[in-house]
Amino acid sequence: MRCGISRTMPANMAKNEIRFEDTCEIAGVHTGASVVGEIIKFREKDLIVATIQRSAKVTLRWDERAQLYVGSLGGVEFQSAGPKSQAYRTHR
Repeated sequence: MRCGISRTMPANMAKNEIRFEDTCEIAGVHTGASVVGEIIKFREKDLIVATIQRSAKVTLRWDERAQLYVGSLGGVEFQSAGPKSQAYRTHR
């Protein structure tokens, strides 16, 4: 006889899903000024490609040590904590 906990979920159980906002706050490292950027492409803990005021496109990569997304554009360094997330429970 075998005892244990099943790791498979029945098809009728709830599933958690994380959704991210389509904007994030992007701050200049040296100036401290921040703007809201519209996210074009996002991969959690990897990459953010965003537009700043719909005129400049900046690419930010995840920095594990800083726990932030960092990048530069035109000699100006930027950082962001990334988009806010919401956890949802879905039923199928």
